Amino acid sequence: MNSENPDRQEHQSGVSPRRRWRKSIQVWLMKVLVLLISIFWCLAISIRFTVRDSSSVISTLIFYMSPLILLSLGAFVVFVLAWKVQWRRIAVIWLLLSILTGTWCWKTQFQNGTNANRVSKQDQSTKRVLFWNIGDRLWGLEHAINEMRHLDPDLIGLVEAGADSAEMKQFWKQTCPDHPYQVVQNGFVFLSRLPIEDTSAGRLADMGQYLKFSLQSDHPDVRAPAVFLVDIYSKVLKSRKAALEELADQASQLNQQPVLVLGDFNTPGDSVHFDPLRKNFKNSLEIAGDGYLATWPLPVPVLDLDGIWTNEFIELYHAENRWTWVSDHRPVCIEMSFKLPAEK
Repeated sequence: MNSENPDRQEHQSGVSPRRRWRKSIQVWLMKVLVLLISIFWCLAISIRFTVRDSSSVISTLIFYMSPLILLSLGAFVVFVLAWKVQWRRIAVIWLLLSILTGTWCWKTQFQNGTNANRVSKQDQSTKRVLFWNIGDRLWGLEHAINEMRHLDPDLIGLVEAGADSAEMKQFWKQTCPDHPYQVVQNGFVFLSRLPIEDTSAGRLADMGQYLKFSLQSDHPDVRAPAVFLVDIYSKVLKSRKAALEELADQASQLNQQPVLVLGDFNTPGDSVHFDPLRKNFKNSLEIAGDGYLATWPLPVPVLDLDGIWTNEFIELYHAENRWTWVSDHRPVCIEMSFKLPAEK
């Protein structure tokens, strides 16, 4: 008969019952986590390959919550967890899925400016255009002003830029005297070195608003350029379809002149609701971009919500999303020129 104390035997084996119990609970929780993430991941990738954000509120939310960079990271997390719980074959599958989605993300969300459509020749007619949502600033407004002065753009479009009070209008006149043509209205600020001939405002269904500007060209052979400054609301439970269709309709009516569409669309660039706009416009970052396309939220952006779109009467040279710590949105900056009739 073995008269040794059980506690002594467990002590000699080096593992106490409590520790074994904790370890088994940890393994069980990791297995549950692997299954839960796997289910959500498979649902998200299925939606991305099929309906995207064109269907129900639930599918739209899942589409917005699962950009490619997060899908790739999620697959890698499942790989690590599956490996720890000894699910080796499953782990290898998830490692491959992480690599595949990571490659997909790299090809679509990281631009290197080598696109065949990118133009390398620039001259004195080149204009620099800046768009920026400065609403949720991490630092004071003076830091945003310093960034704008550093870039020295010819056209500046800002949204969520504060009240259109007399004090704010005077502030912008004093701060940006080299942009003599200014409009401060409904949270929008537009600063221009080109004369502004006409300004109008409009609603985008019940999901946003815009200002439209007609500019005076600095070249006699170029028709008056038009600029749309757009802010679409971040109502997560409402579709952007009607708002983006209205925007596409308004912008496409100006089909015989250069048109710029600057905006915080609160909609990922691969949304189906951009299809009407894509018929006549191109996302400048997809054509002549350098770097990572996502603009929100800083400091770790995962969604490309902001952008500058151009029509066929504009020649793009360079586009980038700037890295700053001023706002939770990255500023979008492009270099472009207005095409002459013979160049179209």
